[in-house]
Amino acid sequence: MVKIGMICWKQGGGTNDYVLPTPVKPWKKEVEVVKKGKYTGKIPFEKALIAAMEHKYDDIEIMYLNKFDEEKMKQNDINFLVSLNLLTAWEKSVPEYNRVSRLMKDPNINIYPNFKEQMFLFNKGDYLQYYEKKGIPIAPTFIVRKDRNVKKIFDKVKKLGWESFVLKPHYAYANIGIGKFDTDGKNEVKNAGKYLTKYKKFPAFVCQEVMNGFAKFWEVKSFWINGEFKYSVAMKAADKVFSEEKIYGEDPNEFGEVSPSVMRDLKKMGKKIIKDFPNHLNKHSNPPMYLRIDFGCCRGNTMDGEKYFLNEIEFAGCANFSEESGVKDFTELWANTYYKKAIEYKPRKKTKKTKKINKTKKINKRTKRTRKVI
Repeated sequence: MVKIGMICWKQGGGTNDYVLPTPVKPWKKEVEVVKKGKYTGKIPFEKALIAAMEHKYDDIEIMYLNKFDEEKMKQNDINFLVSLNLLTAWEKSVPEYNRVSRLMKDPNINIYPNFKEQMFLFNKGDYLQYYEKKGIPIAPTFIVRKDRNVKKIFDKVKKLGWESFVLKPHYAYANIGIGKFDTDGKNEVKNAGKYLTKYKKFPAFVCQEVMNGFAKFWEVKSFWINGEFKYSVAMKAADKVFSEEKIYGEDPNEFGEVSPSVMRDLKKMGKKIIKDFPNHLNKHSNPPMYLRIDFGCCRGNTMDGEKYFLNEIEFAGCANFSEESGVKDFTELWANTYYKKAIEYKPRKKTKKTKKINKTKKINKRTKRTRKVI
């Protein structure tokens, strides 16, 4: 029996992913639908995932966790970060972040993805520059660390020839703390200073040139499971994405398609990103169980809708777009994925015979050592 911890928001849905009650599946009868609000009649993804796993597999035991409970986590063979992670702890408080970091480094607690993987994927500027060196196109980027002199930032941006730029926390997720600034706009230096003061708790910021085609063309979110492309969703990244007060928590409402040639290029780029993923971070992530790779348009700051670049990489807690995915058995796909990864962590118990042989080997080793001394 493999014991699995599923670390999620409060059961009832914390993500924007909800599963439709139709078509009817046996496991759907075991979970309640949302009773009120905009998601009335739908099933929260976390509930659906757990129900589907429990229904299909009888060799697992699932523990639902809505917080990082040290004692309970130690009881499991593996603990999956479904919608909680290092950054949700960071958002709560520094002491909570330090506590959760310690737990994630504890060899007696298996957490997937592990601490090293999360640190790699949550430090946006670092992984973008890492992949740029590997030949993956990105938006022109530099990182603002300790020196946060606003005038110096504007001088550098102007020297690079950027008309406008965005600042976003180097260590963050979703659209938290995104600010857009024009190099020649009135009061922009002052506004950027206010922005840096407001988000001063963040250790660094990613500074990127605004790609003019980003809001005009489709942003493509591609989903990769165990190194293989599974599906993608193309959506409009509206101009309001540059104001975190407006965008954070809202659902995208305009979806479409990109050309077959664009999709071929993005799959090729995605495969290289997976191939070059640092496999030393976790022996159980070669390739990673799950990545969402987002692509934006248009590199070179042209308006060529065929030229996409790597925008960001996500994993736990990001939207999976269950309804828009077009995948027939969406929940089952994810249930199978989590199950197969959990089996990798299944403890291998030694038999009595093996223990006896090992004991005999130890005695023989002692005898040999004794003979050498004599």
